Amino acid sequence: MFRTHCIECHGADTQEAGIRLDNLAFPSPQLDNAHVWSRVVNAIERGEMPPDYQDQPSAEEKKQIIGQIVQTVSSSVQRPISLRRMNRQEYENTIHDLLGIDEPLVDLLPEDGSVQGFDKGADGLSFSSVLMEEYLKAANVAFDSAIRRIKPLPPETRRAELMQIKENIDSVDKKKGGVIEVDGSLVKFTPGWPPARIDSAHPIEDGIYRCRVAIWPHEPNARTISVALYVGALFGPDTQDFVGVFDAAGTPEKPRVVEFTRRMKAGDTIHIVPRIWPEHVIWRDKHEQRPGVGIAWVETYGPIDQDFPSESTVRLFGDAESIFMKEEWPVWMRHRKNVKNHVVESTQPKEDLERVLREFIPRAFRRPASEAEMQPFIDLAVNRLESGRTFEQAVRTGITAILCAPQFLLINREPAVDDYAIASRMSYFLWSTMPDQVLLDLAAAGKLRDPAVRSAQVERMIADPKIENFVNDFTGQWLDLRNIEFNTPDMKLYPEYDPLLLEAMLGETRHFFEHVLREDKSVMTFVDSDWTYLNQRLADHYGLPPVEGHESFQRVQLPADSIRGGVLTQASVLKVTANGTTTSPVIRGVWVLDNLLGRPSPPPPPGVPAVEPDIRGATTIREQLDKHRSIAACASCHKRIDPPGFALEEFDAIGGHRDFYRSIGEGEKIPGNKSFRKGPDVDSASEMPDGRDFAGFIEFRQRLLEDEPLVARAIAEKLLVYATGRRIGLAQREAVDQIVATTDANDHGLKSMIHAVVESELFLTP
Repeated sequence: MFRTHCIECHGADTQEAGIRLDNLAFPSPQLDNAHVWSRVVNAIERGEMPPDYQDQPSAEEKKQIIGQIVQTVSSSVQRPISLRRMNRQEYENTIHDLLGIDEPLVDLLPEDGSVQGFDKGADGLSFSSVLMEEYLKAANVAFDSAIRRIKPLPPETRRAELMQIKENIDSVDKKKGGVIEVDGSLVKFTPGWPPARIDSAHPIEDGIYRCRVAIWPHEPNARTISVALYVGALFGPDTQDFVGVFDAAGTPEKPRVVEFTRRMKAGDTIHIVPRIWPEHVIWRDKHEQRPGVGIAWVETYGPIDQDFPSESTVRLFGDAESIFMKEEWPVWMRHRKNVKNHVVESTQPKEDLERVLREFIPRAFRRPASEAEMQPFIDLAVNRLESGRTFEQAVRTGITAILCAPQFLLINREPAVDDYAIASRMSYFLWSTMPDQVLLDLAAAGKLRDPAVRSAQVERMIADPKIENFVNDFTGQWLDLRNIEFNTPDMKLYPEYDPLLLEAMLGETRHFFEHVLREDKSVMTFVDSDWTYLNQRLADHYGLPPVEGHESFQRVQLPADSIRGGVLTQASVLKVTANGTTTSPVIRGVWVLDNLLGRPSPPPPPGVPAVEPDIRGATTIREQLDKHRSIAACASCHKRIDPPGFALEEFDAIGGHRDFYRSIGEGEKIPGNKSFRKGPDVDSASEMPDGRDFAGFIEFRQRLLEDEPLVARAIAEKLLVYATGRRIGLAQREAVDQIVATTDANDHGLKSMIHAVVESELFLTP
């Protein structure tokens, strides 16, 4: 077939796209060129080569040559390793579950590298001496968090009536930020300065608190007025803990009371941030009263975690009678007198030290540990004790050493995959944390080798609340949602963008993905669906029938004539594939090829400048790309990249559907709009590399639906990379195709695909 159909363009005289087939060798330990053969297979399989003006091989010829290439490459390439360390999110989750703490640890560690789109691969999770130092620091922070040093005060209610606090009274008197007083409540109109002060409700010591916030809508004028609540320091750069978005309701006399429970530090506040849409009503406008949120009062009750020693201390040290909390040095506290710090002490330190470590090591290593594995850690800690360190200091030495050990940090390190390895693989796949006791008990009984038991556990794990870790992490990386705040849309071009819309974007996609997962919907639902999840803000943004409230998301049946449906029309995906000012068919085209069609594009040739859209409106991006494609080195890739990118030009940088580009330069004025002008019309028609044309996005989406085998394979590959930590390429094609074939009877349901991944040879082998 190569001689008949390929050598003319890829032989000794001509090498289009830089590929020569007449002397192309297969991969070997000395020659890493499997990616080149992958490009060849993709081009043949997808009808891109030979060109449509030449004689075409038959379907049987294509099938035979693809099968021969895959088989030869598979036998020539070693199986990629699955051994890797935890990424930093897995590290934090594992420490939290192991020690029973909730101290943030992610930001103490350097960012992880990415391989094939995920921070799960060995190539992106390297070790270094610097990293080990950071692990040791994080382990010490975790150890400290496990010990409550001061006996908690009895729980009490601390209440702040907002208009009895002098800072709020001063803000109203001086009209700071336009705040006013209405019926004893502070009314805020914007998320900006000044903050709503609730000083008398601040906790006076660390602990878990039950919080209540009384809010009501002021002059809503048919709007739904909402607030975003955060917990954290009143001032400073500390990261704030997002609680959620809540709709205001009621009256000043009977406001809505929002309740939640959070861990708070002494002096932490509750940030109450108005989320008002539309928010373009200012004091100069006379056609309606300005909408705002009334804040009547705030309460905190706690600390409600009264155990001393704390649960995490007992979990780590045990509840033996020989363990006790010993008073040490005095601590100055503004609200308490005669307070002393406590340390953990023992009446039989050496025996308790060994017991603590022997109990901790198997849990940390996620499997039984031999005496030879445990003894070095015990010897290290005992040595510290015998050299004069306190019992707690000796335990710290042992615990932090264990938390820096390869048996703790590494995943898939066993030379043979036994039941405990399967338990860990399943848990880090679906929960991004260590196995729970159910999985460990099944491993101890040798039952995880049974496919039926594994299947039942997958069902249990997906039904568990911890599946939220998978939903957030997988969508965060597969769909790039982690980057959604990477840029802020230009306020002149997109004045309607606001934080409420950003929060709604993430909510839609996460709810959508979770529903597809739990209900075992086909992965083709990611391409097109007749439903989605909306709140009021997003329904308004999409121009769809109203949905009540910003606080919760509802599963909504889309109108028959709606362009929405599938992830490609979701504002979250459309925002992360834009730069905040403009959209680029190149960026979006590359995204579609990689994430939905499983065909990552190679980097552009050196020396070729990037295409920058013209926001002045003088030229269209299509005109610029036509010139770009005239460069021979760029033409072959852009034949694949540009069509999906052109189709998605129907959507702007914040996910709105459009017929024309917005311009801040040339273009005709739009009545009633002063921030941007009408730029060139959008042209979303194009042609797929195999010759199928489309007139716009809707027809393009239909072309993707016709490519179900390619989309199913692409998503199976993504799941395999995420689940196994291995690089997935042409040599693993048979394993990927097996997953696709296994799930064919279930319409390639997402949950079915996860079951098939867990049963895959790549998942169950070293």
